[in-house]
Amino acid sequence: MSVLPAGGTGPVRFGIRLRLFLAFVAVAVLSVAACALGWLSYDRLGGTLDEFAESHLPALGLAAKLAEEGGAIIATAPILAGSRTEAEMDAIRDALGRRLAALRTLTGAIEGGVPGLRPVVDALGRNLSELDGTVRHRLELARRNQEAIERLRWLHADFLDEIEPLVADARFNIQSALASVESGKPSADAVRILREENRRSEAVLQIGANGNLAVGLIARAATLATPEMLDDNAGFLDETAGRLRRDLAALADWPDGVSLGQVVGQLLGLARAGEGGVPALRREELETAARGQALLAENREVVARLNGLIARQVQAVETDSRAAAARSARAIAFGRSALLASAVVSLLVAVLVAWLYVNRNLITRLTRLGDAARAIAAGDLKADIPLGGNDELSDMAAALLVFRDTAIAVEEANAQAIIDNAQAGLAITDGEGVIEFVNPLAAALIAPPAGPAGEGGEASRLADRLDAEGAARVAVYFSRMALSQMALPQVAGGPGDGVAAALSILSTGRRPDGGAVPVQVGVRPFWRRQQLRFIVTLTDMTERLEAQRILERTVRERTADLRATNGRLERAIAEHQRTERDLREAQAELVQTGKLAALGQLAAGVGHELNQPLAAIRSYAHNGRKLIELGRTEEADANLGKIADLTARMANITNHLKRFARRPDTRLGAVELGPVIQGALSLFGNRLREEAVAVAVELPDAGPPLRVRAEEVRLEQVLVNLLSNALDAVAGAPVRRILIRAEASDGGQDGQADSVRIEVRDSGPGIAAGTAGQIFDPFFTTKPVGAGLGLGLSISYNIVRDFGGVLSVAGSGPGGTAFVLTLTRA
Repeated sequence: MSVLPAGGTGPVRFGIRLRLFLAFVAVAVLSVAACALGWLSYDRLGGTLDEFAESHLPALGLAAKLAEEGGAIIATAPILAGSRTEAEMDAIRDALGRRLAALRTLTGAIEGGVPGLRPVVDALGRNLSELDGTVRHRLELARRNQEAIERLRWLHADFLDEIEPLVADARFNIQSALASVESGKPSADAVRILREENRRSEAVLQIGANGNLAVGLIARAATLATPEMLDDNAGFLDETAGRLRRDLAALADWPDGVSLGQVVGQLLGLARAGEGGVPALRREELETAARGQALLAENREVVARLNGLIARQVQAVETDSRAAAARSARAIAFGRSALLASAVVSLLVAVLVAWLYVNRNLITRLTRLGDAARAIAAGDLKADIPLGGNDELSDMAAALLVFRDTAIAVEEANAQAIIDNAQAGLAITDGEGVIEFVNPLAAALIAPPAGPAGEGGEASRLADRLDAEGAARVAVYFSRMALSQMALPQVAGGPGDGVAAALSILSTGRRPDGGAVPVQVGVRPFWRRQQLRFIVTLTDMTERLEAQRILERTVRERTADLRATNGRLERAIAEHQRTERDLREAQAELVQTGKLAALGQLAAGVGHELNQPLAAIRSYAHNGRKLIELGRTEEADANLGKIADLTARMANITNHLKRFARRPDTRLGAVELGPVIQGALSLFGNRLREEAVAVAVELPDAGPPLRVRAEEVRLEQVLVNLLSNALDAVAGAPVRRILIRAEASDGGQDGQADSVRIEVRDSGPGIAAGTAGQIFDPFFTTKPVGAGLGLGLSISYNIVRDFGGVLSVAGSGPGGTAFVLTLTRA
């Protein structure tokens, strides 16, 4: 559609932009009209809601808050009445005070609308004040009652302490009198004593029974729930008190019964019904609790009157609210009708614009144009392009037509240029293997066979230009490709999942002069204009095969040389392994020999250690047998327990010797340093005491225990060797002292692991300067003949080296010698 301009120079395009603009203007005008109608209806509704919000909602809110505060007071008052402690009562009273203050504030705000509300609130305040006083008095009575019960417990304990000795004395006196009578020499005094003690014993036993009964009745009175039960309990308590007084009168002339009489008198004081007695306190407590329940009932009645006043106010507000709601409903109905009418008109206009213009004139043309563009993008350069019209879409269709024609020309030119100028042999075949294009390099590798077909220049298949084996494999490949395309049709644009993988074979081609040539043939499918094509890559393999033959011959020669060299190396390695195994076995034997030598030196000390507990065991066993003969089994059992302890001590000594004597494990692990040091020292316990050598062990107090990477038995052997040498060094020194100190050190920033430094220092005369460099050599010793083999330090040095550590002499002189053992921290 087009119109003529005012000057008459030519048609003016009435395009898509102007048409859509006019359609949206029409829809916008209808939307503005609908908004105006909605504004009018909501303005009427807003006046009604303002009236409701300014007058009715505050009244309803105040009434709801009044009801809420009244309900909270009803719920909290029983909690106040049931308070168990003054702190709990004070907290609940404060909460009730805040509720009552809020209730009075709300009353002042709503009092004009609800007459008679103030007196009800004042009555509620007085009720809560009386309830608070009643609860406080009840708690005071409960506290006094609890104090009386505590006093009763102490009096009962005193009562039992007084009764038991009196009963025991009476029983002893009766037994003595009976013994005198049974001896056949009765006397008047014995008979009198027997009768008197029997009377006193009977009175004491009666007092004990009635006193315990009185204590139980007094304790029961403190927990009874009703006055009637208190009256019944008081009757029993009076009877028991009368019996106690009668029995005490029978002991009036007995001086030993004075303290008992005082205790019973205090118990009777707690049992009386008057002031200070437990029954009187419990009765007053029950009366106070009943008063609290009455006040609670009064509280509920006052709050019920308050709720009645609030209900009348709420009913009046609800009547006014219903009238306002009716007016709001009429305003909403009017606005709903107006908005519905405007929405129907707007929807009708929008549907007409969308269906008559947008769908039929724009969407259909855009869909056809999009289908054509997708087909061209997928490779279909013969797709139909819809033309016609005089707007933006017709311009797009014309541009797409030019693009399609240009793509066809460029594709054909590029394909031929790539094939002709490629540095490798290239050819293109159709889906059946018929050659369509071939570049000069490919023609030199697969020249057509001599004969009528080749001479005539007719198209030939790729399989016809290869040897028999290559032709068969190419033919099978093209057949499989054809079957896969029939089974899985392709979508426009490219091959689907059914396309087979590329083919790569080594075959024999033919040069133009008729000579055979080895050729690497690669076949790969591709799509061009929705048609399956194959690109064939041909590579001359003459030089590569010759190089491969030379390489294979060289590899065979080098392999033979390597096998011979490998045989010689294996024999040499086996010889080295056998030598190393012999050296390790010899070292293990030397280590075991050193340990046994150390054990031999320690045998006398260990024998002394075992002789002491053996002598003690013999003494305890002899005494235990005598005690059993005398029937003193408890003392005999104590002796047997001491014998068991000494046996365990001897077992620890022998077990440690067995563990030290066994062959060590070759595996390394985390070893805690403290127990190893103590184990080594335990082997020299007797020698240290006999030679009066002071030993100090310094280990870090803070942090986790020190652990090193070692093997426990071998590490203990190293420490035993160092301690043995230290003891030999201080044997003739004026000051005999050995220090064992261990500390951890960080590896620093050079990547080294953390280490532990163990120092063993003695106060001996030191090592001679001429022998300091030989102390770690095997069989070197400065001791007299027969006192040592010279293997201790050498074995220790090798053990530490196996641990990955270092054993060295830190210093030696007149003040002593220090050996330092450095190990990796675990």
